[in-house]
Amino acid sequence: MKINNNFKNTFLSKKNKPYYIAEIGINHNGRLSLAKKMIKKSKECGADAVKFQKRDIIDILNFKLKNKKPNGYLSKNEFDIPKKKVKFGGWVYPDIRLELKDKDYREIKNYCKKLKIDLIITPWDESSVKFVKKIGVKAFKIASIDASNYQFCEYISKFKFPTIISTGMCTYEEIEITNQIFLRNKCPHMFMHCTSSYPSETKDKNLNCIPKLLKILKTDIGFSGHGTSFVGPAGAIPLGAKVIEKHVTLNKEMAGPDHLASLNFKEFKEMIDFCNKIYISLGTNNKKFLKSEKILHEILSRKIVARNDIKVNKKINIKDLKTVLTYNKKGILPKEIFKIIGKKPKVTIKKGSIINLKKISK
Repeated sequence: MKINNNFKNTFLSKKNKPYYIAEIGINHNGRLSLAKKMIKKSKECGADAVKFQKRDIIDILNFKLKNKKPNGYLSKNEFDIPKKKVKFGGWVYPDIRLELKDKDYREIKNYCKKLKIDLIITPWDESSVKFVKKIGVKAFKIASIDASNYQFCEYISKFKFPTIISTGMCTYEEIEITNQIFLRNKCPHMFMHCTSSYPSETKDKNLNCIPKLLKILKTDIGFSGHGTSFVGPAGAIPLGAKVIEKHVTLNKEMAGPDHLASLNFKEFKEMIDFCNKIYISLGTNNKKFLKSEKILHEILSRKIVARNDIKVNKKINIKDLKTVLTYNKKGILPKEIFKIIGKKPKVTIKKGSIINLKKISK
């Protein structure tokens, strides 16, 4: 399928595996030390990129919400596990306590460069877009909730900078409008199939949307999962997903909005290893006899022998032949039987003898 923009040429150049994004998001709980620890672990697991979320709280909140106080305890580290936690959906959000400082992002950028891991950031507002572009990242990411925010998409697309767009809570029609915005502004982009429930259930993943999105949009498609298993990523790769994004956490029991819908780093590494095996196992669509099959072929291959004496110059009939296991490399394979049907032997072939093409008239 022809891809109608050059997003693949921006950084999706690894042909031996998908591109894996460790979505740290806000699971650093507003602490730079936790963010850097998670970046290091993401790299060790085999991630190609880490992703964060950047918000200017003052810019995105309605004035009536600006004075609303955050609620819920936030864990200070992976060992700080409170007995009572706010359930998903119960957080006052956005929570300014979860936001890293601008200087923190600059340090994160340098740390990612040091570890040789790509940095991707989701800006939630125009001022954050400008900041993220200025510090230098591999790509913008647009959150699902903004995929149909056409004014915001128009603004980002005019930067003509590689952009990944999640599509949770969107219809095909809404996604196509956004696609046209990015095409019109000649901005390299791709879409991520996504279900915006935390954690998402297996029945809601709807992975069959991936081939349909590929057909409709003719862009690269990835999968952004919020489940607690490998089912989504493992199923998405055979359907054509080039990028896999998963939330990660140091501990699922930590207090904070997204920890429960994340993988810990042991699970994240297992997911990457498993998905790489799936990707390798897809191979090609060129059906052929493989070198690895040669041994078994030699052991189990039958050869064509005479079922009865076949006299010289008598036309060979299929009833004169049968196939047997001989453990002999010489002779004719069953699939070559039509090479000798109707032909005449140059000499009499005794019953049980392996048929040799050299003894058959052309």
